[in-house]
Amino acid sequence: MKIISKYFAMVAFGAATLLMGSCHGQSDEEIPEPTDPKTEVPEGTLRIFADKREIAADGNDLVTFTVMFGQEDVSEAKTLQLIRTYEGKDTYMPYGVNTFSSVVPATYTFRAEYYYAGKYETDNFVAVTVNPASAGGQTESYAQNILGFQYTSTGCVNCPTLSTNLKAIQAAQPGKLSVVSLHQNFNNIDEMTHPMTAAYYKQIKRQGLPQFNANQIINDNYITVSGYGEILDILSLVEQEYPATCGVAIQSSEIVGGTPNKVKVKVGVTSNTPAVHRFQIFLVEDKVMDVQEGHSGMYEHNNVLRATSSDNVYGDALNEGVPVQVGVEVSAERSVTIPEGCNMENMRIIVAALVSYDGGSTYVVNNSAECKLGQSVDYELN
Repeated sequence: MKIISKYFAMVAFGAATLLMGSCHGQSDEEIPEPTDPKTEVPEGTLRIFADKREIAADGNDLVTFTVMFGQEDVSEAKTLQLIRTYEGKDTYMPYGVNTFSSVVPATYTFRAEYYYAGKYETDNFVAVTVNPASAGGQTESYAQNILGFQYTSTGCVNCPTLSTNLKAIQAAQPGKLSVVSLHQNFNNIDEMTHPMTAAYYKQIKRQGLPQFNANQIINDNYITVSGYGEILDILSLVEQEYPATCGVAIQSSEIVGGTPNKVKVKVGVTSNTPAVHRFQIFLVEDKVMDVQEGHSGMYEHNNVLRATSSDNVYGDALNEGVPVQVGVEVSAERSVTIPEGCNMENMRIIVAALVSYDGGSTYVVNNSAECKLGQSVDYELN
């Protein structure tokens, strides 16, 4: 990605300030950098400041924003939301988050919205440049396998449309998309529900079914209902704005017999950036025959979530939660229980590697890999 120099960025953004509007007033001049933001903001005015204007693209170097509402610091208020802009596209960050890190070199602008007896917008914005991190190790061009979260139910008459479109996309573009299908009770009792479904569904802040979300990026640009074209657009957007900076490998050569059975899964992650990584293991099952609203007889359900390695939606920490070394593999092993009644011949393992773009408040899937239960897959390169 092209990185704009700080000088030209400040000129451009200063000019753009004249065009930005606010619900509660707008400055018609560029606002100089204050010496003390806590005392220099007029009452009733919302203004944003950054403790630094350049960070390294290592996922660890943080910029911290201070947002003042008059002389009140509302930087971590529950009704404050930062808005990150890149190439004209806005990304709304989670409420109350006032830090940002990245593994993608680029120049971003930040502004904020605050709700307090009405909606306030900052009368300025700040530019932050993310510079390439010092590699310090061998880097690779890892193929990106996007992870799709499919929210569905046997009681949802429109849900098979999403299943059909996802299957068609996977057939047309092999290796581009893995899918975890999360069932929930909807108009009836769905026997394929999983305890983690509610936690993942809560993240997307949507109502109704079906829903599709890519890479756990919680932003409306990455969530849709079921449209084929919309899903393709989301996949392209992920590749552009959240490119893979790590690779994922899986080993699952041993299934431990018992009641129930367990599979040992070893996860390997090698990264081009010294970022903190997390991982989640999903066991999914295909060819599950069950009822489906709108279809007579039995219906074939695929990608059905059967188990996870962690009950945290962001999975578990890799490398004890400390930044990885560039080009050096970090690994973790988990024994994942296979629920009784599953047909192991139809099961697959999907592993997601996650990184944070807001200093660890939330995580998104950076890359993923999959293989059949009991088998292995190595790193895939472009």
